[in-house]
Amino acid sequence: MEPKFEIQYYINHQTLAEFYRKIGTGPRYPWIALMTVFLAIVSVDTAAKGLRATEYMLPIVAFVYALMLSFPHIMAWSNLRRAKRHNDGTLPKIRITFGNLLEVFEGTIHITAEYCKIVRVVRLKHSYVLMMGKRNGLILDPNAFTKGTFEEFKQFIREKRPDLNIPE
Repeated sequence: MEPKFEIQYYINHQTLAEFYRKIGTGPRYPWIALMTVFLAIVSVDTAAKGLRATEYMLPIVAFVYALMLSFPHIMAWSNLRRAKRHNDGTLPKIRITFGNLLEVFEGTIHITAEYCKIVRVVRLKHSYVLMMGKRNGLILDPNAFTKGTFEEFKQFIREKRPDLNIPE
């Protein structure tokens, strides 16, 4: 059967970093808060004992915080490099078709899924994500539809999965 909707786009760093920041790596801020409390306790204890280890802790803590905050960007660059490496040095075009089944074509990779696998739909700043698990999702660029429109697509998904909440 001919697909009702089709999307074609090239993934970019901005979209991937946003995905990893919001979904892929999970929330990091509770860990940063816990780490801050732990390091404050260790610093107070060290100072109470008269040791000067706090001078060395500050650069280490700053480095760990910077690493945790930049982790989504590191993951995005890594994913883009991996995609190029697997496709002879070029970034592959992603093509997603929606018919009886959901089909994803990315370079040499072809994935087929049923609509019942979609758990939820998440709205990001520049894209939407069809979540197929807790940390796995299919990124959709609403401006990249080559067949159909994004508004028609949302209605199509509502018909396929009436239990899903699709944010505006």
